[in-house]
Amino acid sequence: MRRSNLGRRTRNATNQANYRSNRTAQERDDGNERERIRISQTREARARHSTNNRESLNRAAFSYDVSIDYSNYQCVVIGSMNSVCSHCKALKYKNEANGLCCANGKVKLIPLDPPPEPLYSLVSGIGTDSIHFLTHIQQYNNCFQMTSFGARNVVRENFMPTFKIQGQIYHRAGSLLPVSDSDNKFLQIYFMGNSPQEIDLRCAHNNLVKRSIVEQLQTLFHQHNQLIILFKTALDLIPSDNHKIVIRADKTPAGVDLQHTRRFNAPNIDEVAIVVVGENLESRDIVLHRRNDQLQRIKETHRSYDALQYPIIFWQGEDGYDFSIKMINPITGSETYKKVSSMNYYSYRLMIRENEDNHILKCRRLYHKYVVDICMLKLKRRD
Repeated sequence: MRRSNLGRRTRNATNQANYRSNRTAQERDDGNERERIRISQTREARARHSTNNRESLNRAAFSYDVSIDYSNYQCVVIGSMNSVCSHCKALKYKNEANGLCCANGKVKLIPLDPPPEPLYSLVSGIGTDSIHFLTHIQQYNNCFQMTSFGARNVVRENFMPTFKIQGQIYHRAGSLLPVSDSDNKFLQIYFMGNSPQEIDLRCAHNNLVKRSIVEQLQTLFHQHNQLIILFKTALDLIPSDNHKIVIRADKTPAGVDLQHTRRFNAPNIDEVAIVVVGENLESRDIVLHRRNDQLQRIKETHRSYDALQYPIIFWQGEDGYDFSIKMINPITGSETYKKVSSMNYYSYRLMIRENEDNHILKCRRLYHKYVVDICMLKLKRRD
């Protein structure tokens, strides 16, 4: 740029500044109105010329413009969810892949049972208690989760209530009983033996929850969550702190009943081993000591991984994904030698189906957290 041009641009800027400072209030208002009209006309013209242009919507979600009617863009109109899978009755959008829901009939999972009261009403969205519960559902889940949530690197900035996660995420579990002079945490709270103290401790770390709802949920989990019942039974059978409880990573079906192999119940006491410390075990097994100060990382391919972290979603402690789940022949219904992948499993589990009440989808923010957890684990396995 020539030096003479620099001087001319400086004079122009100075003249513009002097003109703006000498305007009356009426002149400023008129100028602002003309500018608003010009911007509005420009946006309308841009929208008309790029209605069917996919490139014009590149990263549009990060610069959302309320003045643009995005429904006019044919490339983003996905239609109604009126396509029904002939195999599993999943509802899908027109352009979704045929095998997305059940691998064209090769995947078939037993539906999760709807929860009993009061949890059924709490996720309904009807009534003040339900609205409160769904607003704070993550805090209620935190009250009862049996494993802690961790990540390789958690970034907190500018005193914001949210945080960023970098790298891998993981769940960890401690011993069934705390060491001396330590407070009960996570799974240990279930074995305090004093219901009011148990409620007090759960509410102490989650001040947004209602004590009455926590009390009702605590009763529900003690009565219906098979993992908690199993841990209580196993704890009574452990002879000393030198022994530990082992829950196998994969389901071991009894007999040859194919329906049983696809049934997703929680582990029972017959599937739990009580062994002496030092005995060699599978790397994916959950090993819980009676009492020590060590944390064990729970493998994401263990069948109880989801139920330990999300008790409100998996209120019975149901089995989740594991390597032993087999695909079936869509014609005969018999098992094949091929195994169901984690993508197949979660795609099937998260679908909306005709005449099926999917409890997972009602859990709102907790459901969102669960999906993010799944996606992060799939990215980790892909890496």
